[in-house]
Amino acid sequence: MSDDPLAAYPKAVVLKDGAHLALRPLRAGERDVLATLLGRVPPAERLSPEASPVILACDDERVVAAVGLVCTAPEVARLGVTIDPEYRGRRLGTWLLLDGVHLAAGLGVERLEASVRADDTAYRSALERLDFVADAARGSAASLVLVKRLHRVWTDF
Repeated sequence: MSDDPLAAYPKAVVLKDGAHLALRPLRAGERDVLATLLGRVPPAERLSPEASPVILACDDERVVAAVGLVCTAPEVARLGVTIDPEYRGRRLGTWLLLDGVHLAAGLGVERLEASVRADDTAYRSALERLDFVADAARGSAASLVLVKRLHRVWTDF
């Protein structure tokens, strides 16, 4: 077993409609590939440009989604997910969230946070299914912050 959390890639995932996608890390020099994906989604749904590491979901050669982490403090990271509109509603977001949790745990993150627009019930529900809870002190009418505590030596799922 490797101490490198990126060593487990590439991975295959199967969507609820039977489509097979590959998950793999963003490689050096591929920011243009990520930019193409981000250009297909509204600004409020885009992964932070500071995210690193970033894991891409690929349908053959086409990048259709990404999950990434932004370290905000020692052992704290913000999780972000971007999904091409054509791939929503197929459980890809759930796969990416689960993968993001595992990646964060492998990197030693102890507190994982996700910002959610108040009207994005699908994203909020997916986070809550993975045991994220609302941080009432950091919410607003427009958005919520959900938090999950991670333990490097415990498997959460």
